[in-house]
Amino acid sequence: MAGFGDAIKYLYEKFILRDLLSFVTPGAIVVLTAFLLFLSKPCLTQGLDTLFKYSQDMHWLLYIPLFGLFFMVGFAVQCFGEFLGLIHFSPPDEFSWPWRQRRQILRCKNWTKDKDDLWWVKYYKWEADFWQATERSETAQQGRERMVVLKQMCANGLWASLIAVVFLAIDWWCSWPYANLCVVSIVVLLLLASLFWGHRVHVLRQHAREKVIIDRWKERYAKTQNKVLKDDSS
Repeated sequence: MAGFGDAIKYLYEKFILRDLLSFVTPGAIVVLTAFLLFLSKPCLTQGLDTLFKYSQDMHWLLYIPLFGLFFMVGFAVQCFGEFLGLIHFSPPDEFSWPWRQRRQILRCKNWTKDKDDLWWVKYYKWEADFWQATERSETAQQGRERMVVLKQMCANGLWASLIAVVFLAIDWWCSWPYANLCVVSIVVLLLLASLFWGHRVHVLRQHAREKVIIDRWKERYAKTQNKVLKDDSS
């Protein structure tokens, strides 16, 4: 049992369960609801039965790219929410990100302008201090990880569910034969644009995070060296 528990803990911390809740599940909600729209079934129940039958007949290798698609769509939902300012993962009063800066990321020429003044530089400095303060407290680090999972799951799950409701509402009320295709196409284009925006954002976030980590390491190294020199001189 201990080995099984360690395996679950490893999967949770490294990838599987955390991202399953935060990205794969919301992505599955959007993708499977869109798939249901194109099944020529008179009611939702029969459409779900057909979808379940397809899943039983699938080869297990096909689940790998399918789960990858779910993950990508779920991540795009998060990027879309962040771009519109509907999803926040830090208090906006303390780490604000104005609409002008969010929009600027999409520009081809100056998306890297003033990258060191964006809100996540301050956030990663705070995060580095947190990890340094809790480096010997596994309970505090696990508690933070749980909060990250919960806030991502709530935000991404909410907006994925709203997209699914829009899909079903259009299918229910609109009699135009191409309405489903148009709505799904618009959502796909928005999510693709969000992925493009998300890529650029995470380039800057990675730059900021690594810079903060290096600066913090240099500060600690300098303090250690100064302490060694003082001890040698005494």
